Amino acid sequence: MTSLSSGINAEYGVEKHELAINCLYTGFLQPVNVAKVLIQVGYEPLAPVYKGPTLMFFSGGFYYPNIFKYMQYLKDREGTYLVLYRGLVPRLGGTIVSNTVRNEVLGMIPKSETKCPPEQVLCEVGRQCAATTAAVLASHPFLVITNRMIVAIIGSEDRYSSAIGAVGSILSDQGIQGFYAGIIPHLICEVSGRAMEVLLEEVYEKFDLNKRLGLPFDSKHALPVSSLHSFLSYPLQLTTTIMTVSTSGMAVSELPAMEGTSSGMLSCLSSLWKTGCMKRGSNLMFMRKAPTCTVITPPPPAPPATESKGAESGAEATKEE
Repeated sequence: MTSLSSGINAEYGVEKHELAINCLYTGFLQPVNVAKVLIQVGYEPLAPVYKGPTLMFFSGGFYYPNIFKYMQYLKDREGTYLVLYRGLVPRLGGTIVSNTVRNEVLGMIPKSETKCPPEQVLCEVGRQCAATTAAVLASHPFLVITNRMIVAIIGSEDRYSSAIGAVGSILSDQGIQGFYAGIIPHLICEVSGRAMEVLLEEVYEKFDLNKRLGLPFDSKHALPVSSLHSFLSYPLQLTTTIMTVSTSGMAVSELPAMEGTSSGMLSCLSSLWKTGCMKRGSNLMFMRKAPTCTVITPPPPAPPATESKGAESGAEATKEE
């Protein structure tokens, strides 16, 4: 069995320097991840503003501020930028565990030696899917811990303020199964993405499509497979985030956007479909259009207390006369 330090399977695995880059990239984007998770569960502390039809806003309506104003709000509320790095430690741990397990499994499963190209493709897809499945199963508890530490910001719940506290809370409230909340949509999303990516790359390589199509470059590395799959599977990503926290008993469970999402993956997807929120949290850089159901018209301002008292005293004086 080969270890991560040897940098095995460079074609599909992750070497040491690549893992270090992944960890730095994860840490750099953690503030974005914190805001994204909170938006995905429906936490919108900033009121939407109305924008009329313009070149940027094709249809008029209510729009939430972009992610930068969202992060600024979190910083102002907590009084420190550290809130934007909540859950970073378990997230880094999940990245390391996922890549380590994937490389270990790839090292244990030999590549197919068959001469038939279709069989080679199918065997490699199965090999990669097995490695991805093991990696997701091993790293999913870290995702649950990360997400619950982040959503604890909503209710200022101290027991989820650290990774150790989060582990203890999950064990006491839900047991071991609490660490695997949302595992089914996570598995479907990751395995399907890996299968699609490896299948297309293997087909291009085994059947030498570059020469057959007359392409002047290595097209298998130019395919936007990851971006395409990320777009198509976003509802599963959103469902995974929601299910990791919906049964936690935390303040996030009481949000209106979480209603009907705690019974399972299908009920969660159905609730998101009915409310038109299948892409909630996918657009972060620009202002996000608020669903009609979430826009609440504020009540008219009450009249000043001094005026009401003056009116009452005037009415009493009139009666006395």
